[in-house]
Amino acid sequence: MSERYFGKVVHISDKFSVVINAGAEKDVKVGMKFLVVGLGDVLRDPDSGEELAQLEIVRGRAEVVHVQPKLSTLNSIEVDRQPDTREIKKVTSRSTGIAALIGPQDVVTESITPSEPVLLEFRGAKVGDLVIKL
Repeated sequence: MSERYFGKVVHISDKFSVVINAGAEKDVKVGMKFLVVGLGDVLRDPDSGEELAQLEIVRGRAEVVHVQPKLSTLNSIEVDRQPDTREIKKVTSRSTGIAALIGPQDVVTESITPSEPVLLEFRGAKVGDLVIKL
């Protein structure tokens, strides 16, 4: 395995959790972060034909949640967040003309409801995918 890759996925626990073949014996600690990648085609420069690199297909970012001597469990940490919901009520006057400026007015109300973040699952993670230490 090249120095770029820290370990490999050896088990898919569920769509949010994977196990890698690196643990306490490789100084893995709870809270460490990794990028889980699969390897794609070897890409070449279209002009020179030079081999550039093997494409890394990002499956997701993960954090170590449990460490054993030779294994670590990683959970997805990527989230998707929809835009916040915003509601604005306009100022309205009960009068017209000059009286509208000095007469009774309704208050402007703006409310923002923050959207809840949604945890994203790994995108097609497979046994044999690689992990890069972040």
